[in-house]
Amino acid sequence: MTVTHYQSSSGPKEIASMPAPYLANALAKLRRENDPERAAEIEAMAARLAVLDAEREAEDDNPRIHLGANNPPEETKAEASAPTSEGFDAIKVHIEDLLIEARNWADGASVENQAQADEIAKLIDDLRKADTAADDARKAEVKPLDDARQEIQDRYNVYIAPLKNKKPGKVPLAIAALKTTVEAWLKKLDDERRAAEEAARKIAEAKAAEAAEAMRAAIPEDFGAREEAEEKVAEAKAADAAANQFAKARAHAHGGGRALGLRTYYTPVLTAPKEALIYYAAARPDEVKSFLLELARQDVAAGRRSIPGFDVQEDRRVA
Repeated sequence: MTVTHYQSSSGPKEIASMPAPYLANALAKLRRENDPERAAEIEAMAARLAVLDAEREAEDDNPRIHLGANNPPEETKAEASAPTSEGFDAIKVHIEDLLIEARNWADGASVENQAQADEIAKLIDDLRKADTAADDARKAEVKPLDDARQEIQDRYNVYIAPLKNKKPGKVPLAIAALKTTVEAWLKKLDDERRAAEEAARKIAEAKAAEAAEAMRAAIPEDFGAREEAEEKVAEAKAADAAANQFAKARAHAHGGGRALGLRTYYTPVLTAPKEALIYYAAARPDEVKSFLLELARQDVAAGRRSIPGFDVQEDRRVA
């Protein structure tokens, strides 16, 4: 009975429809395994591959099917040197061929001898070289775009590059200098506001205490005393409102669409590392563990094999 399908690890594949590279690699794998029960399968695949090889040789002998056979106009020097998608197409074909071979090898079966291990090592090397070649081609193809983008960025960066850049732009530098110039004045106004708020708050607190005492002292049948106490309560509320007005006020410089004002910033300063670690170990344990693991990874990479609180485990993998 004629065999029509190749029994791959992912299921049967029709031999007649298998691409030539896939067929050649699959056939080579079966021949390496040398399984007598698959002899008919090998024979059918070899026959199909011979047909495909004959067809390809016939195409090679036909000058009309080759690139340039219709005598196209000569490329200019710039056109010849410019990266094109044709380079990608060649790389794609090469990588796809290697991937077909990789799928044939990585089909769930383990390596059984040194020859097979050496074949896989060579395939890995070929894939790495293909990866490097593809990346080099990508860089060459994208370089004109990157160069054009960088030229535009450099022109604008002279004026707009952020202050964090190695060479800040002129506009952010000018804004920073102007902010420093007006900052002292705004701080002076804010200090005056804070002083006024503090004074007003003390007056409000005193009036509130006075009103509370008057309310406690006034007896229900003494209308005059109760009336005087209510006046003191009203005065205390007014004093508290005045203090709140000072608290809401802000020092600003107006001169355009956006007013300049002071913003309060808070910066933590580490004074007791052990206490801080104990606090965060309880409050945010997962983040502390991640931080400690990262420190341990750095130490292990540097060669340490014994770290307090860690079990440095050994694992062997193909590099």
